[in-house]
Amino acid sequence: MWFRKDKSRDTGPPPQSGTSGGTSGGGAGELGTSGRPRRLAVEDGAARARETEAALTSGRLPGRVLERMELEKKGDLPWTSDLSVNEWHLLRPFGFRPLGLVMGSSYYHIGFTAQNRAGMWYSGDVTDVERAMLDVRRQALQRMSMEAEALGANAVVGVRLELKEPDYGSHEVEFTAFGTAVVLDGEPVPKSPVLCTVDGASLVKLLRAGSIPIGLALGVCVYYQASSRQDMWQVRSWVNQEIPAYTDAVYQTRNRAVRNMWREASALGASGVLAHETKLSVHDVEVERGEGDDRLDHIVEFFTMGTAVHSTVVPAKFTPKLTIDAGK
Repeated sequence: MWFRKDKSRDTGPPPQSGTSGGTSGGGAGELGTSGRPRRLAVEDGAARARETEAALTSGRLPGRVLERMELEKKGDLPWTSDLSVNEWHLLRPFGFRPLGLVMGSSYYHIGFTAQNRAGMWYSGDVTDVERAMLDVRRQALQRMSMEAEALGANAVVGVRLELKEPDYGSHEVEFTAFGTAVVLDGEPVPKSPVLCTVDGASLVKLLRAGSIPIGLALGVCVYYQASSRQDMWQVRSWVNQEIPAYTDAVYQTRNRAVRNMWREASALGASGVLAHETKLSVHDVEVERGEGDDRLDHIVEFFTMGTAVHSTVVPAKFTPKLTIDAGK
């Protein structure tokens, strides 16, 4: 991705003669009253950027973020939350208190994108892109978890991920994770807060049902579907019909992603996963196999994320009964 510098932001109006910003009132190279604040702002922004990069590279939060977290933790700053009034009201009887809205972000460069696989002669996983798409999500979630840890949170509820991607062929993607950090009064604070996609109201329902959220489980699969001549004959046909190769590609991608999520849930000791987010993306890839042999391949991506839960009790069975009042 190329960024063009906006020159209109770098040049201001020419200094007037006789003013503090002109050449007649000072020595060569002096900055005027408007130039000095601008230069200091640029230098301050560059210093902050270097500090942020050094902190994140070493697995820490930047100092100014930790300072803000400490002020929120002490109560010197008001807490923020994306909980609704009903969610906040339902969580209070269980001893949960919101501490603040937490966020984590990762801007990631993918060296070899799925689009670079255009023209493959066989269908299959694009494992390097698959790993990259999973790593960038985990980095965003980890940094969000670090903010919650700095607040002294037991858990983060309502976790969601937002993707910013210029286009599928781009080498740059950005994921941002959001959630509300909460503390459970009277309980020790864990080393790492429990992340869950369920909102406050759903968390209460889970606890009442005897299920405990124990973490997030993610699954990703990126699959390249190479079309055959038979597939293209069906695409160009005037007859209504299913294209089995395309359908199979979607199922293959979905099954692989769900299996990856199951592995993460099993590692956490979960008895089930509440898959709150599932996303299927299909991108067309035009390829030329030979002279007069133009085909349409596909890149299929399936992502799923959910809350891994552990059931502590067996829910009571409910048998519906039909009651008819003959008197009415």
